[in-house]
Amino acid sequence: MRKTAFFIVLFLSVLGWLVPFSGVTQGKEVIEQLQNGAINWTQGTVTAKGSGAPPRDVKVPAQARLMAERAAKADALRNLLETVKGVQVDAQTTVETYTTKSDVVMTQVSGIVRGARVIATRYLSDGGVEVTVTMNLTGELLAVMLQELPPLTAPMMPVPSRPTVEKPLPPRPAPPKEPPVPPKAPPVIPPPPPAAKETKVPPPPPVEDKKPPAGPDVQPKVEAKLDLKKLEYTGLIIDGRKLNLRPALVPKVLNEKGEMVYSQASIEQQDLVRMGLVGYAKDVDAAAKNQRVTADPIVVPGLQVTGDKMTDVIISNRDAQVILTTAPYTGYLKNGRVMIVYQ
Repeated sequence: MRKTAFFIVLFLSVLGWLVPFSGVTQGKEVIEQLQNGAINWTQGTVTAKGSGAPPRDVKVPAQARLMAERAAKADALRNLLETVKGVQVDAQTTVETYTTKSDVVMTQVSGIVRGARVIATRYLSDGGVEVTVTMNLTGELLAVMLQELPPLTAPMMPVPSRPTVEKPLPPRPAPPKEPPVPPKAPPVIPPPPPAAKETKVPPPPPVEDKKPPAGPDVQPKVEAKLDLKKLEYTGLIIDGRKLNLRPALVPKVLNEKGEMVYSQASIEQQDLVRMGLVGYAKDVDAAAKNQRVTADPIVVPGLQVTGDKMTDVIISNRDAQVILTTAPYTGYLKNGRVMIVYQ
């Protein structure tokens, strides 16, 4: 009876993992469910479960349970490694792309996975054990992936000039009063000379007005003036809902010309490894409350997604100008204060 119950629980656990890729949201967190585990893009973690059964030839219950727990953890770590391989790094590659090409990368990633922490241990009534392990997407794993990424090819968008804030000029001092000038005597006007006889002079012949040949009309280029009502934004939120976006470790934000507005080159390497390039949320309200963008972020809509795996977001040229103009005032781009809303 116990053996039957154990296999039923094991079957249900495996059935819960064997689902195709889908981006789902649980509460206010974005969860990507893979075959062997789950990626929490909001928390920046990868989680997997494993099960272990007690060996039949061990008669001591405590020893049997301990061995079942070890087997469950080993199974969880195997599932965690497979889940980590499925993490999308950028628009072209996953972690598995690099572990397949390089034995060195495979060894590094395997070592990082072995250091995963156990967050839950469940003891079943038949002596079996279920263990849940988790690890961070940032830190060591992200550092290894950044070493393997090729250099950026798309050009960075030029940073617009900062707007000048006009200050009122100080009031000019009043000019000194001059002493009054005495009135002058009226001038003596001599009598006019006698009128001479009027001679008529014929008018000159009309001169033909030669106009230069007409050239093509050249319209002056008028640049739209940005309406910068506010400069001190504390972060950036890109609304990427309904764009069929897929999360990634190192996404890019581009303008309509294909120039990069935000990428791994926008943030210091040590900060990128520590906190990741962007954060993900399920809606704008949840993103605005995230500590990553702090109190007063700017929100811009995403126009479309691009890249082989649809991880990069395109925003309008005008929004890109506003972002690059206001970012230097508080440094929200170079500090990685960027959230992408994803559903």
